[in-house]
Amino acid sequence: MTIEDLMQQIEETERLISVYRDASEVVVGTQDQISSRRGLINRTVLTAAEIGDQIVIILERRLAAMRAELEKLGAEGHGQGR
Repeated sequence: MTIEDLMQQIEETERLISVYRDASEVVVGTQDQISSRRGLINRTVLTAAEIGDQIVIILERRLAAMRAELEKLGAEGHGQGR
């Protein structure tokens, strides 16, 4: 993964955290290879109070991991230039 790709993922994850913090409802569903053309199957709607915080926590963990990876890639890139 390139630094640019990682930066895009970080920006998207930051956006998603904001979306889930402000959501009133969250639609959860499954998708499999056979039914993927029909969209999500086994859908359920949950209130943000029921699941929103958990999703934000998960996204924040992902964001921290991506930022650590970005830092690592940046350090490796600087080391190669010397």
